[in-house]
Amino acid sequence: MSIKLNSVKELRKLTLQAIVDLYENGVLLEELTKLPKMLLSGEKPVYRDSIYREREILKQRIKVYLNFNIYKVRDMELFELLDLLKKKFNCEKIPAEYEGRDHAVEVIEEACDQCPTGQYYATDLCRNCIAHSCESICPKDAITFSKGRAIIDAEKCVGCGLCEKACDYSAIVKLSRPCEKACGVGAIKANEKGVASIDRSKCVSCGACHSACPFGAIESPTHLIDVVSHIKNNNKVVAMFAPSIITQFGAGITLEKIKSLFLELGFNRSVEVALGADMVINEEANEMETREEKMTTSCCPAFYEYIKLHQPDMAKYISHVDSPMMALAKKLKEEDSEYKIVFIGPCTAKKVEAEKYGIVDNVLTFTDILSWTDARGIDIKTLASDKIEGSYDGWNFAKSGGVAQAVVNRCEKELQLIQMDGIKEGAQAFKQFRLAKSNTLLEGMGCKGGCICGPSVIQKPLVAKTMLTKLKR
Repeated sequence: MSIKLNSVKELRKLTLQAIVDLYENGVLLEELTKLPKMLLSGEKPVYRDSIYREREILKQRIKVYLNFNIYKVRDMELFELLDLLKKKFNCEKIPAEYEGRDHAVEVIEEACDQCPTGQYYATDLCRNCIAHSCESICPKDAITFSKGRAIIDAEKCVGCGLCEKACDYSAIVKLSRPCEKACGVGAIKANEKGVASIDRSKCVSCGACHSACPFGAIESPTHLIDVVSHIKNNNKVVAMFAPSIITQFGAGITLEKIKSLFLELGFNRSVEVALGADMVINEEANEMETREEKMTTSCCPAFYEYIKLHQPDMAKYISHVDSPMMALAKKLKEEDSEYKIVFIGPCTAKKVEAEKYGIVDNVLTFTDILSWTDARGIDIKTLASDKIEGSYDGWNFAKSGGVAQAVVNRCEKELQLIQMDGIKEGAQAFKQFRLAKSNTLLEGMGCKGGCICGPSVIQKPLVAKTMLTKLKR
């Protein structure tokens, strides 16, 4: 399937594709140690300064993808993991300390480029103006001029930012780490070695750092091999796919064909999470009708964690309704307790939610599915079209504003709406919410733009937004 990805996502896909291909062909244990050289076969580096460093990083990436605790196995060679993998594949318990933890993201220290941060730089946009306002305003005399441009002495600079504000040409910029800049709660900082480190007491598992890191140093563990193992062991496995899956596999790939794809991959059933969203709409509308106080939505696990960790006094206002994933999973488990439930979406936080409640067995991302589909050589366009279920309101949960609009459509009471569109808007949204009246609904999305902008999407969100609108017709 031809989908253009950036180099980080492409390497992620190719690695997962190779792992699942070897596993499905029954030779992963025999070929595992060869994988780094198989995927990076040349003697010249492709992405970094050394082919040996690239292969070392790839080894660490493979450990994360096999769902091991990276901090426990970091110093182990791949061959040392074979006995643990044999036990995993035979559905035997392995020592708990080796198991992947309930973290949505992990840092691969070897891949972190230790980006400098908090420093101000004069760029080539400097015009060597006559005013030299940056130089005159600097309280530490850190700015001089050489060869027609400003030079900032990092040893003297205290990071006050006055020079940036003084420059009329916007020639002075502050360098921020992409991961730190993306994090809306200040949960990721450089440690004493200059490597990115995640403060778990602040992290809401939104995955913004995962998608922002241009070095692929922040990875999300995958359950792909676990799911393929369920299918190989003839378990009853159900695929629940999120509304944000629309357009993810390219032009001309309809939802009807995507529904068939999961049956082609070996799932026993393929079910739309939009059905769970429809259940949530009715329950949240009813709760809003009868509730005497204001309320927040409860669909997004990153938003839920944000409230618990960063706005704890507001937790009493969270809706008591399950997320669409949980609502549908509970219904499916009631139908057959032997079902292995697999959620497919763009979200890293769903992995934490699944682990927390133990009803959804595994979570896969769109990248996981793309890798698996490519490993199988499946052409989705040739698949049969299955009937799609769920209302437009349910499918529209995929974008910001969709949840609130759905509740408004079902609620007879006139509601006041507040929108938290992404974690970074949290402080402002709750400032409004604290002053709000009892008929107010706060819709919270961990990702700006909603699930169609999640950390594991593989297509442009704007296209998905347009296609969601077309579903209404």
